[in-house]
Amino acid sequence: MPLTRTEKMSHYAVVVIAISAVVVSVWQVKLAQTHNRLSVRPYMDFFSGYVDNDNHWQITLSNEGVGPAILQSTEFTYQGKTYYTWDEVMTAANLNDYRRGGVTFSKDSPFAVGKTVIFIRLLRAEEHLRGDLGIDVKIKYESIYGESFELPMSF
Repeated sequence: MPLTRTEKMSHYAVVVIAISAVVVSVWQVKLAQTHNRLSVRPYMDFFSGYVDNDNHWQITLSNEGVGPAILQSTEFTYQGKTYYTWDEVMTAANLNDYRRGGVTFSKDSPFAVGKTVIFIRLLRAEEHLRGDLGIDVKIKYESIYGESFELPMSF
C-alpha cells in the first residue's frame, strides 16, 4: 500500500529533524572544545620597572591566564646573535657586573597560574640602564592542549 502525501511529509520531517539534531550536536561539541581550550589558556606577560627606590631595574614574568603554561624555550638576541641563557647574553652585552639575579627555564618547565618570577634584575647604572640595551627576548610556551604561543620583549 503506497504512502499518502501526509505520511510522506511526516517521514521527510523526521529526516530533517534527525539531520538537524546531528548538526546541532556537532556544533555543540565544537563549542565545548573551544570553551575547554580557552578555559585553560595561559597568558604570559612581562612587567618591567625600577624597584628599591630606583636602585634596581627588573623584568618580572607572570602567568595571568587561567591555565598553566609549559615553557618550551627562551631565546635572547643581542647584536644579531642568539643566546639561550642569561649568562651568555649578559657576557655578550658586557652587563654581568650589573646583574643581580635572573632565571632561565629548561624545556617543558611548568609555569603555574598566578606565578610571578623575577626574570632579570640589574643594578641601575647611569651609563648602562638608560633606555634600550639592545637585548630581545622571546619565550615560547604551550597550553596543556599543545597550542603554541610566543612572548617577545625588547629592552
